[in-house]
Amino acid sequence: MTTNPATNPPSVERTRAVLEANAADLLHYFQRRVHDREDAADLLGSVLLVVWEKHTRVPEDPEQARMWCLGVARNVMRRYYRHQTKQIGLADRLRDHLRATAVLDNAASTAAEARIRDHEVRAALMSLDRKTRELVMLVHWDGFLIAQAARILEVNESTARTRHQRALRRLEQILAVESPNRLRQHGLDADPIGS
Repeated sequence: MTTNPATNPPSVERTRAVLEANAADLLHYFQRRVHDREDAADLLGSVLLVVWEKHTRVPEDPEQARMWCLGVARNVMRRYYRHQTKQIGLADRLRDHLRATAVLDNAASTAAEARIRDHEVRAALMSLDRKTRELVMLVHWDGFLIAQAARILEVNESTARTRHQRALRRLEQILAVESPNRLRQHGLDADPIGS
């Protein structure tokens, strides 16, 4: 069904333009935070519905509208996280299964290692408090400046900068540590020839 722009209020047309301009970024926002692409699409649908229903609240400025849409996406994401305990358990079982698999061809082995590394990065991020984790993801995954991320998270810019620096140091420490057990899980021994 087509609509006649002359019969639509300006806020409806502006909202349509905002959604068209930001849908891909919103989808990427969810894809970076969830394991299942179908979940990301469902979450995007929820955001589009909320934005459409609240079209009179969409800011006029394109960048402010983008940030407002990201705020809606954050709220949708919060609700999603509350219901994901089962999925986390499933992901853990899948990771254990991949580690227990004795023989993988080269391509499958590379893909499995990438998934494990992705899981390690996500696990490291989960060790951060919720606001700091979201700050890091907004800056490094969604491409916002720290000042913009601070506004989205409704925190002082200097606080956001301090949290960001501390978070990066913490993530570097977590991700740089490779224990002998972790090395063995990857099929690597600390002393492969023996002493």
